[in-house]
Amino acid sequence: MKLSRDAIVDEAIALLQEEGLEAVSLRNVAARLDAKAPSLARHVGDKQSLLALMSNRLFMGALDDVASGGPWTDWMVRFGQSLWRKQRVTRDAALLIAAAPAHIGSMEAIADRLSAQIGAVGLPPARGMMIQSAVQALVTGWTGFATGPQGGDIARLVEIDAAVDASLIALVQGFAASSDDL
Repeated sequence: MKLSRDAIVDEAIALLQEEGLEAVSLRNVAARLDAKAPSLARHVGDKQSLLALMSNRLFMGALDDVASGGPWTDWMVRFGQSLWRKQRVTRDAALLIAAAPAHIGSMEAIADRLSAQIGAVGLPPARGMMIQSAVQALVTGWTGFATGPQGGDIARLVEIDAAVDASLIALVQGFAASSDDL
């Protein structure tokens, strides 16, 4: 198999799903690809860069799943729900997000995609980026909350999926009701 950035990131995400974030290393991914770690490094950089690429890939996958159009409030809720679904099915998602630094090339692509989608629903770019950042923070907080050591106890007290939806709606409605000067 020919090594490529995409193939390496795919394999790293598969390893994450199977064994968790602790198992993700250039050496372990290389072994799964029948390669050597230095060969992978030429395509993805160091482990931190690989983590960033993995996190960005998962985020872009969530963004791909958001239906376009409609009022911006509906789009933001759908965006948050898509992030939630992606993070809930990704093992150690909260840990990956916390560990992954920004990857410059990927961050620019994400910002361009977000700007286009935000503009398509009629939000000014700066306000839209701020609101989507708040949605990301809320969802990622819920992911850490639900998958952390007390996640089972929390799930016995509250239906987490319903709480995430209610939180997203409240957050977005709050922004809709607030001044455009934020």
